[in-house]
Amino acid sequence: MRDGILKHCKPQMHLHLASPVVSITVAILTAATAGHTEASLPYDCTAWCRNTSVNTLLASAIPTCLVDLNDSMVWAKHVIPDSATTLNSLGSYHQCKYEPGNEVLSGYQMCVLDVLDPTRSFTVVTQGMCLPDSCQGDAIELLVRQIVACPGSSLVETYLSEGCWGLNQTVVRGFLNGTWDVLARLAAIQAYTGNEPLNVQFHCGDNVAKSWDAGAIAILSLTGTLILLCIVSEIVEQSEQRVVRQAVRSTPSPVAVNRGSDSDTPDRIGSPRGQLAQPLLGNGHRSSASPWAESHRSKPMWRKFLKAFCLSDTVVSLLERSTNRTLSGLDGLRSLSMMWIILAHTQLVGLSLGTDNQDAKSLMKESLPQQFTLGSSLAIDIFFFLSGMLTTFTLLQRMRKNGKNKFPAPIFILLRYLRLTPLYAYVLCLYATVVVHLGQGPVWFRLEREAGNCRQEWWTNILYVNNFIPHEFHQTCMPWSWYLACDMQYFITGLFILTVYLRWRPVGLALAIGLVFVGVVSGYMLLSANTSAQDNYFDKPYTRVTPFAIGILLGILFVDRDLVRMRVPSLISSLMMFVSLGVMGGVIYVDYVNFTPKTKPWSARQDAAYQSFGRLGFALAVAVVSFTCVNNNHGLVNRFLSLGIWEPLGKLTYGAYLVHPIIIRAYYYQQVMLVHYVPFNQFVIFVAMVVISYGVAALLWLIVELPFASLTKLVFARSR
Repeated sequence: MRDGILKHCKPQMHLHLASPVVSITVAILTAATAGHTEASLPYDCTAWCRNTSVNTLLASAIPTCLVDLNDSMVWAKHVIPDSATTLNSLGSYHQCKYEPGNEVLSGYQMCVLDVLDPTRSFTVVTQGMCLPDSCQGDAIELLVRQIVACPGSSLVETYLSEGCWGLNQTVVRGFLNGTWDVLARLAAIQAYTGNEPLNVQFHCGDNVAKSWDAGAIAILSLTGTLILLCIVSEIVEQSEQRVVRQAVRSTPSPVAVNRGSDSDTPDRIGSPRGQLAQPLLGNGHRSSASPWAESHRSKPMWRKFLKAFCLSDTVVSLLERSTNRTLSGLDGLRSLSMMWIILAHTQLVGLSLGTDNQDAKSLMKESLPQQFTLGSSLAIDIFFFLSGMLTTFTLLQRMRKNGKNKFPAPIFILLRYLRLTPLYAYVLCLYATVVVHLGQGPVWFRLEREAGNCRQEWWTNILYVNNFIPHEFHQTCMPWSWYLACDMQYFITGLFILTVYLRWRPVGLALAIGLVFVGVVSGYMLLSANTSAQDNYFDKPYTRVTPFAIGILLGILFVDRDLVRMRVPSLISSLMMFVSLGVMGGVIYVDYVNFTPKTKPWSARQDAAYQSFGRLGFALAVAVVSFTCVNNNHGLVNRFLSLGIWEPLGKLTYGAYLVHPIIIRAYYYQQVMLVHYVPFNQFVIFVAMVVISYGVAALLWLIVELPFASLTKLVFARSR
């Protein structure tokens, strides 16, 4: 996944108390007030305290904080004992914030220094520091970036030697001497960041959202309205059901005459036995002469609108199983891929926060079982493959049934947009406005900053161009939603290819095959050129298109070459399945040699070849697995992938994909101490994230996803 490529991050540093101590001492004495910007304080690697104009500005900016930090008791009481003693630690949050033995505020706050990876999407060093409330985090951040931007330690030494802005050298040097080799730690962080100041962030306080803005109130009002619509619709529906049941009882039927009173036995949601539960918008199997059918045809538009929110219908639609589904095994494949993604995000987001066992990243990367987690970006390739295959299979089946060779592509694109966007927009707005109010803590500011991106860049998501705009990953809104942008772009591309295929089949096949090579060649060229994998490879449609194109080709073979009905001998089918699963496992685990201490990491060209050709091999193997599942219905793998539990979970995949990163972030970003990385603990958290994510997705299915899909059907059915 784009927001969790641990393998492209540098190793975690094994350092003790580092440059944050310098930042505490010097930054407080030199930083500006919260309102100053980086432009107003340019990076100056000589000595700011010799600059009269800057000196005058900064000396008056934070006098209270200056007085506090020049008091040795402040350091001895809270700054030293409650700050983190090692990097990748948040220190003692409660001891810093509250007086011992009670909940009385101590007048101190926990501040956090984050050192980011070069893409600014992954926190590799986290340091907690207990500072007086008088110290402003965003002001200190300016000085921290100033120190990081200047090579060497001369600037810090100048601060200490010249006593800039009232620096009490006796106090400061007393705490910096001894085992705290501050300048060496500073050099290590400077080397890691490449003296890039924007790779450092500093923040203080609990980051509690203070007020509910208009956007938050609007989305909460919308949520309440949707819930109210569902309740009212269910009440009206049950009232109409009682009327229908009474009419059925008073009208003799051939079934009742021949079989007695079976028709009076209630079935699902109160409908008589032998009749299906009332289908969504009345598009079901009821007799055209039944009282229900007569009443439904006479319903006004407002009632049909209200029925789209009927809870009993949406619950039945979620839980019921379809019969005689040709591609039923794909539900299991889709659901397992979703759980694979949740597993990866659960572990990688936790590691990005930092762990108290500083070798956690090395332990994970050097663990053979954990390679499955690191290979999670291949799960998205499965999604792309399924999208291409199902789009092609469904469309060509419809064209064959209707005897047509063309279809209204613009209408299909509009339907696709209206199918995906309501839930997408709802979750985006919820994340941008409401979620920030649901937590607090020393690192909650990370979620606030990510949500802030959505308040700026929301339009790129709604237009499905967020994998191009903005270019830098850390500025995107809901960074995991790049997949949705690619999928929409692939859908449009796929419709174009199928349009060509229905008119000139050799040309359409050539286009699909050409897409396979576009993905392989573009990916290899970009990665071999040492380009940024995060910003230029992992979310771009031309580099990830290979599995989608293979899905199109398999869909064509299923319909036009009738491979769906092709019967393969069990022995050959089992051999194909065995080889395909072996290829998939090989693609996942061959990358392990990149991380073992005894092997040399791959070169840029070798890694580019693995990413490009490995994805091709993985997609081909998934295609063979899908083929054998469809054509060998009694196979063990197909039986497992076709279990009844997968169909409702498959319906919830879209919602689970949208919400699970928010839930994971909300959990980790409220922590007041860094997690201790243990695989079993991570597994427990993973199970909890799966259950909660699918539970929230089910609620969204009931009140947002299916109702708006039904309204779309209603509008287009009325326009015909």
